[in-house]
Amino acid sequence: MGPLCFFIREIIDKKRDLRMKTAKRIVCLLLAALLVLPVFGCGKNNNPQPAEADKAPQLTEYMDFPDTYVDALPENAEDGLTLHAFNWTYHEIMVNLEGIRDAGFKNVLTMPVQQPKGGGSAWWAFYQPLSFSIGNNSALGSKDELIALCSEAEKYGICILVDVVANHLATTDDEGKEPDGTPTVSPAVEEYEPIIYRNRNEDVDGIGVTFHHNRTAAGSGAETQYYAYGNLPDLDTSNPYVQQRVLALLMECIDAGVDGFRFDAAKHIETSSDPDYPSDFWENTVVKAKEYYREKTGKNLYVYGEILNAPAGRDLSVYTDIMRITDDGYAAQFKNAFAAKDPSKILNASLKTDSASALIAWVESHDEYVTTNTHYSDVRVAKYWSVIAAKQDLGGLYLARPTGELTVGQIGSYAFESEYVAVSNRFHNRFYAADSYESVDGSCYINEKIGADDQGVLILNVGDVDPEETVRVAVPHLENGNYYDALTGNPVAVTDHVASVRFEANGMAVITRSKDVHPRLEISERDCSFVGEKEITLKATNCDEAYYYFNGQSDRHPIDGTATVQLSPHVENGTVQLHVCLRKGVNTREQTFTYQQLQLLAGGFNVVNLPDKYLTGDCELYIWSWSPGIWSKNYEIRDGVMLVDTAGMEGFLIAVFPKGYEVQDIHSWDPNVIKQSADIKGDILKAGFFDMTGF
Repeated sequence: MGPLCFFIREIIDKKRDLRMKTAKRIVCLLLAALLVLPVFGCGKNNNPQPAEADKAPQLTEYMDFPDTYVDALPENAEDGLTLHAFNWTYHEIMVNLEGIRDAGFKNVLTMPVQQPKGGGSAWWAFYQPLSFSIGNNSALGSKDELIALCSEAEKYGICILVDVVANHLATTDDEGKEPDGTPTVSPAVEEYEPIIYRNRNEDVDGIGVTFHHNRTAAGSGAETQYYAYGNLPDLDTSNPYVQQRVLALLMECIDAGVDGFRFDAAKHIETSSDPDYPSDFWENTVVKAKEYYREKTGKNLYVYGEILNAPAGRDLSVYTDIMRITDDGYAAQFKNAFAAKDPSKILNASLKTDSASALIAWVESHDEYVTTNTHYSDVRVAKYWSVIAAKQDLGGLYLARPTGELTVGQIGSYAFESEYVAVSNRFHNRFYAADSYESVDGSCYINEKIGADDQGVLILNVGDVDPEETVRVAVPHLENGNYYDALTGNPVAVTDHVASVRFEANGMAVITRSKDVHPRLEISERDCSFVGEKEITLKATNCDEAYYYFNGQSDRHPIDGTATVQLSPHVENGTVQLHVCLRKGVNTREQTFTYQQLQLLAGGFNVVNLPDKYLTGDCELYIWSWSPGIWSKNYEIRDGVMLVDTAGMEGFLIAVFPKGYEVQDIHSWDPNVIKQSADIKGDILKAGFFDMTGF
């Protein structure tokens, strides 16, 4: 160190006419260079050992980079990330558009929009459609509501994608079979698709048989000719009339404002290149829909198909030449990286095809979430999601988890708004067009983003993390300078391609040139109905300023970390609006939550906010009670409230039938139901009311 000090002094002596600040920076640069030299001794490697750390790092005094970046969603759907609004209604998506945009999601995927079996009271019913048209008697909402959603989403720069089921239609039940052993088509299909229904088993109208009956097909036909899952009748997708009906649905959705599609069970629909039983289904549906969309909008239609595992006897290019496909195995390869403390599992995870731009990946799909018993914590999901969001050209699908009961029309989790998720989405949106460089250093996985005039890096530390320690991580492509962790606001100095990072306990660091972090909000309950008193807890972090107020009034109440809010004193005309405002630097978060205070009526269980169209006599409402299973009209309508006699019931649901319809067998389930509510039981039954808003 002696010669170095003399060298520094000589520099200062020769530069006395320069500003002292300049000399000071030179000294710090030289000292910092010495401090980081040992880092390259450990090198960049696949050894899952903690990266080198120390307790008192010497941070370099660089000037901050000029930073004019403003968070924005990509212009095109294919460049953005997708929120899967599983079990959400169109109304629920609409009222959450602001939060979805602020969380950085470009696209929202709905449930299948076709008329669902039984109105769609259960999630699986949407995957047994009755029609190739937008359902008007669906638990998701009406066609007009879908149109309104698409129009409103456009104002936020969000694209609406819808799920499409084209491989099969609804069956009668799990056991119903035709004489040849193929599944029985539900008679309810006839109301919506009479020609398809009439020709289900034989050619009646001269258009050909509309369903497959080839149970013994071999080769690729073993997957495309007979759907072996769930006793669902497999449509003959080579039939020109079936193709015409699917295309009609796609065009109807595009006219409604839809910007893209997911095709359920796409692997089970043949292509024109199939070695066995090829057809031009995709050319006559998706390709034509793309042309139609481009003529209307001048943009590319976003389409992907569900291809789980590998299709038998077919190269994936037969699908990827037309649309993206799902990569269900990508995240599975690195989900144990944190337990193994091995970042190479992330680095070495392979994609299903050579081109990431042909793929859609996820941490968990709705099928996986419904069927698996192991549900990851929100923070763990966010860490896995950060890898997908940062992967160059890869499409990402984030599941908005349902309720534990899988209730249609109820949002189960708002984790998609978490800053741990949003920060990865913003990183993706900022750098989706930048060059990407993946590497590992010690226990850290690194994904650097190098754009024309902007740089950043995602670092995941899969080892043991001490938030008080500074870890030095090799970033071979990042320019020297001051950066900031978007999660914590901590400065991150990069010197000679080494970043000095202090990680949060979860091991994530999303590092950019932007200094200001985003404020965070946690709220105990949102947008609900209540009886009597109601207390809400607010928690604000990463804030320079945080406050709330009621009903648009000017009185501001500060949130000092955590605030307990009493809603009841602020009810006006039965409702109270809670406005929350947070600010951190230039970043703000403003949200309004609406609560309804109910005055329950005596005389039965209160079903409130049932839409007027169900109370005006235009349909028949029945109650199906569980234990005993029986149909009844043991209710009365009073002041817009349905009062249900629940004596002896363990639970019930509300079913809608056509006007004038009479249930013939009150002890058996009636498949002619148009629409039905979720099960009303357990704690809901004990609460004494059920809110039907959005039904």
